[in-house]
Amino acid sequence: MNPDQTAHVRAHVAAVSKLLLGNKIMNPGLMIMAGGPLDPHQRIAFGRTAVEAQVDLIYLEFAVGEDDVPVMTGITVMLPRDTICYVSTGCRLSLVPGKARAVIVPQDGAQSHFKVLPGEIVQVRGRPASLAAGCDRATAKLAMLVRDGADLGNQVNLQTWC
Repeated sequence: MNPDQTAHVRAHVAAVSKLLLGNKIMNPGLMIMAGGPLDPHQRIAFGRTAVEAQVDLIYLEFAVGEDDVPVMTGITVMLPRDTICYVSTGCRLSLVPGKARAVIVPQDGAQSHFKVLPGEIVQVRGRPASLAAGCDRATAKLAMLVRDGADLGNQVNLQTWC
């Protein structure tokens, strides 16, 4: 990725962090990363790393779209529990009306969603109400935060590795 593409992805990481954490400070035990789409071997490697580090991991997948601008194509959630890593691919964000923080919704068919706490991800039974509208709200809020910049203060330590 070139510097402009990297800056765009970094803006998304900041915006997603803000959407998921609100004003809470991220603690050890939780990590948000971004990069290209993961193949099955990479997913296994990230899962092993999550288990070894005992870190709940949110991976934002990007593909280069029109005009060479990276587009977020999906979210993968990796939850290490003991020696097993539970992986949900193809997730998306949803923002329930009246709530300040978004949740992560797995693919259709799953009967749960993920709530991000400062140091972990918790699986919650049931799907958020008005799922399609919630996903639309989250997409609009994410676009606004990427465009305007998400002020994270000291909530999250953003690092760029290329």
